[in-house]
Amino acid sequence: MHISEQAGRFNQGSWVGQAAVKMLCGCASCVLMLDAAPARAGMVVTDNVISTVAQAQTHVPVTFGQVFEAGDIPRGRTVTVTATLNGQPVALQVDSKATHPDGSLRHAVLTAMVPALPGNATLPLTLSTSPSPTVTGQDQPISLSQLLATNYDADVSLDIGGRRYAANARALLQTANNTNACKPWNRHCNVWLSGPLASEWVVNGPVTASDGTTNPSLQIYFAVRAYAGTVPGSVGLVRTDIIVENSDAFSPQAQPQYTATLTSGSASYTSPALTQYAYTRWHQVLWWNHVQPQVYLQQDTGYIQASKAVSRYMPLQPDEKFLASLRQTCAPLDHCDQTQKMHMTGAQAAIGPLPRWTSVYIVDPDVRAYNWMLANTDALGAYGIHYRDQATGWPVSIQQHPNVTTVGWTYANGVAKQALTGSAAHRDKVAAYRRDLLPTCVNNTVVTNCTSTSYGTGNPNLWDNAHQPAQSYVPYMVTGSYYYMSELAFAASLNEIWSGAEYRDYARGLIDKSHSQVRGKAWTLRQMADAAWLLPDDYPLKAEFKADVENSLADWNQKYTNNPNANPLGLLDSGHSYSMQGGTRNAMAPWMHSFFTWSAGHAAELGFAGAAELRDWLAKFEIGLMTDWQANPTQGYCWLEASAYTLVVTDPTGKTYLPSHSAIYAATFPSLVGLACNSPAMVTAMGTLEKQPWQAGKMHGYPNSATGYPANLQTGLAAAADSAVPKAHEAWNLFESRSVKPSGTTAYNNYPNFAVMPRLVPQ
Repeated sequence: MHISEQAGRFNQGSWVGQAAVKMLCGCASCVLMLDAAPARAGMVVTDNVISTVAQAQTHVPVTFGQVFEAGDIPRGRTVTVTATLNGQPVALQVDSKATHPDGSLRHAVLTAMVPALPGNATLPLTLSTSPSPTVTGQDQPISLSQLLATNYDADVSLDIGGRRYAANARALLQTANNTNACKPWNRHCNVWLSGPLASEWVVNGPVTASDGTTNPSLQIYFAVRAYAGTVPGSVGLVRTDIIVENSDAFSPQAQPQYTATLTSGSASYTSPALTQYAYTRWHQVLWWNHVQPQVYLQQDTGYIQASKAVSRYMPLQPDEKFLASLRQTCAPLDHCDQTQKMHMTGAQAAIGPLPRWTSVYIVDPDVRAYNWMLANTDALGAYGIHYRDQATGWPVSIQQHPNVTTVGWTYANGVAKQALTGSAAHRDKVAAYRRDLLPTCVNNTVVTNCTSTSYGTGNPNLWDNAHQPAQSYVPYMVTGSYYYMSELAFAASLNEIWSGAEYRDYARGLIDKSHSQVRGKAWTLRQMADAAWLLPDDYPLKAEFKADVENSLADWNQKYTNNPNANPLGLLDSGHSYSMQGGTRNAMAPWMHSFFTWSAGHAAELGFAGAAELRDWLAKFEIGLMTDWQANPTQGYCWLEASAYTLVVTDPTGKTYLPSHSAIYAATFPSLVGLACNSPAMVTAMGTLEKQPWQAGKMHGYPNSATGYPANLQTGLAAAADSAVPKAHEAWNLFESRSVKPSGTTAYNNYPNFAVMPRLVPQ
């Protein structure tokens, strides 16, 4: 990873491991080996430190996020540091972020100080476990006073309508230091990293004109990371992530237009002319005086897959020409490769268990794929999806604002306008909706489509819950960046407040009833589970997000898994929203169901109680689509149509579910009933339906495309194959036997969004 995008903090204290002297203020440490050091018995994972320049470098800091499989770094063990580079040990600071239920380390931010890095070198970095060292009390964390003893500074200057507004990092840090305000999760000065190799503080304030007037909409955050210098007790390199937000959830909306100039010593950045709509943000990293380590930390993404933090992917290699074409940066408030209006139909690069840029990185952590992933994560700052509660300093909480909503805003606004009269219950309801009502946009020279009766921001970049990407999950995981951590939290908060308050049962955060589309349920569950699993253990909203996931899983299991009256095929009650064969809302999209089956399986792999049971209940549907024909080859559901776009699943009224997969098949494909599955007669009939030549083993729906309907089905089948449901493995093996798969210019290697595999299947 580029060091400019990597950070961390140790909740119980940070430490550095060395060969002769070890300082410990927490529960974990690391073994770091460079070059060809032999693997130790406690080896966990090997990453790579890669020099990105031809010149040799010395005293090179490398900061990155590292996820660990449950049990790999047990409670009471450390990740100590040894190295064979010139026979000298390499110091490593571990900032623990999240732990597994058994107390083992789940996620940490690691900072290594590489003494010497040859030009264009690739050195293996091995993390291993060893017994906890004795605490010596040496190597105190870099303090804010040490940083302020230098002449470090960073400035923001905004030209808003010819008037200059400014914010200054040094002044904010000095005030925080004078008032002893810097503490973990303090809203004015948050300690994000603390250790002898690197400390990081996050301070914030408004932009102010020379006469003391502040802009009411814009807030600047400085995430300032100071690295240890070559002289003990000194500060060396300083990295500043400057974040510009228009995110105050409950203040009147505004759309400031400006040009920004950012500086840190001799380093500077000038933005293009910007219009910053409500609830958007952007950031830019500057290194003080432009002194920056030229290094990329390449993760072992196979280990990330094995940890179950992400799904297992097919072994793929993106084309060199494709990698060379990838964008490496994204301008502020530009949607870049994100679909500008996410609600539009059709394939989108962001749709899937992981978006395209992230899945490419997972299958091949080339630096170009890494930069592409970060660029398109930055692009999400252009969408109005960042709602900060200025009363707390954190994203909006539905436990503190149980009546807040965006999609249900018209109803909420109507209630809020009612008089505070009548019963006590009615008065309380009106008061609650008034308190939690978000302000809608007001027409002006920038936005012109606002109304007082509906909610909007006027932003041309439109987010949609049913098409949302996995926002900032892997970027935070592998960088440890404060910015990407906060993006992950904003995403979870948005998914909470989007839904209608009564439909989600206010502060309980239920997903099912508040999301009519099955794909919306799928991607919302994924986003909430990702945040609840990966955010730091002591993050102020983590417990809330975890409760949302647990409440939603319990709700689904009560309605379906544990309900003997639920339909026997694994179908959701709200799924049949299409009309086919003369019926009314009698059909559903099986590809959406596959997304939801995958999402339940992902939550199960992350360890959420009840997720595996829900996955197994859902998986019956995908497994039946592939194997139902085996009991009756001419009447059962033939697997060539398992990837259909829509299926008739109820009677024509849309009220009563069909009793079997065979009945679904007969209602949807009457012309195929009576033909043996995958027989020559069936292939001929399929060709007639598809209006093109067909072949044995060829599935419906763009089977040669990485975004076709068989590819969508693959996600659900992969999750189903890891279940204990009968015929799960048979279903996967049959799918793998299909005769037409993504290939050529539409192969998985450059578009691996849906290229997931079961864990139980050999590679």
